[in-house]
Amino acid sequence: MRPIRTLARPLMAAPFVVTGIETLRDPGHRAERLAPVIKPLADRVSWLPTKDPETLVRMQGALSVGSGALLAMGRFERLSTLVLAGQLVPSLLAEHRFWAEDDPERRATERSQFFKTAGLFGALLVAATAPSRYRPIKAARTSAHEARLQAALARAEAGRKAERARRKAARRVEGARRKATKIGH
Repeated sequence: MRPIRTLARPLMAAPFVVTGIETLRDPGHRAERLAPVIKPLADRVSWLPTKDPETLVRMQGALSVGSGALLAMGRFERLSTLVLAGQLVPSLLAEHRFWAEDDPERRATERSQFFKTAGLFGALLVAATAPSRYRPIKAARTSAHEARLQAALARAEAGRKAERARRKAARRVEGARRKATKIGH
């Protein structure tokens, strides 16, 4: 399973990195397409850093490049996949609005892009919820640590028993010497 994950991570990350770089280079076209959706949202959400769609698109592009690169390298996999999946939600709602298209050819193209994006969203969710590859390693380390603790406790108990046996033997030897000295006098 590991070789498949090693191959799948960069493949899932590639669209985000490429789109993010393109967006950073030229955010104008994408900002124009998203402006009708971003403007009303930006007016209602006061914590957004800017009301300028181009700046918001650039920020999303930078986040895409960074999260995509982390995913491709296999670093912070859960976090990066969740960030990328979260970025796809507005993209699904705003970019490929096939239901608003009048031209049948354009509608078909946008519907295809919408479902590709939805499929990528699903793949990211699967990747985010996949079992961690570090769990078996962590379990083995925990077991080894517990075994070392048990061995240390067993050694300590054996040492205490040996010390008690030595003291008992020393008392017996001392008692035998006393008896021998009494008999010899």
